[in-house]
Amino acid sequence: MKHNKDSTMYIMPFDPKLDAAPAPQLPVRELILHAACQVFAHEGYAAATVSGIAAKAGLPKPNVLYYFKSKDKLYAQVLESIAAPYMDACLCLRAGDEPVEALTRTVLAMVRLFERQPFASKVFMVELKEGATRLPPAYAERWSTRVRDSVDCLRHWVDRGLLASMDPEHLLLSIWAIAQSCISLGWQVPALRGRDQLEAVDYAAATQTATRLLLQGLLPAPADIRRKRA
Repeated sequence: MKHNKDSTMYIMPFDPKLDAAPAPQLPVRELILHAACQVFAHEGYAAATVSGIAAKAGLPKPNVLYYFKSKDKLYAQVLESIAAPYMDACLCLRAGDEPVEALTRTVLAMVRLFERQPFASKVFMVELKEGATRLPPAYAERWSTRVRDSVDCLRHWVDRGLLASMDPEHLLLSIWAIAQSCISLGWQVPALRGRDQLEAVDYAAATQTATRLLLQGLLPAPADIRRKRA
């Protein structure tokens, strides 16, 4: 490739000469990851292809492979992009917090996460449903630890009579299920309301509905409170 001091030499990202070059520019990686999130969300891991992701990103397939090497690595990056914020959102319960405020905060954090990363959230939900076998081991271990801590926190609140008497493990699953139902908003609500995409008001309504459904069922009955204080 010819060049001179007055011209710029351009090398495509998949050129072997870039092996020793600086790290790839972040915007290109984000573009590929965003496309991968959409393709994996719509088609699932098995049906998704690198060619399809490249087409979605508007890039040649070799460019995608330069940055991520394989479909497996792309999928792992999608999971990593959502795993940590998801854990922070849904496993942030602390025994010293006021239960209703803490649970409201949890639902709100999850809905906001789904609003910001709807496709990655859907991919992550499917992965968890299928046993999280492709989730990096470090995240799987952190997940198990945070789940135990959250269950212990819920048990503490139930034992103190701050929440209705129920099994804390099933309670945690129910909290997630109510909040996670917001993931389907992006695929179902637009069709119901006759428009192409969601608006901020849709997520606000979802948060209000999810919080009310959850908290009205969790508040202890007066008889339970009196029994705990006796």
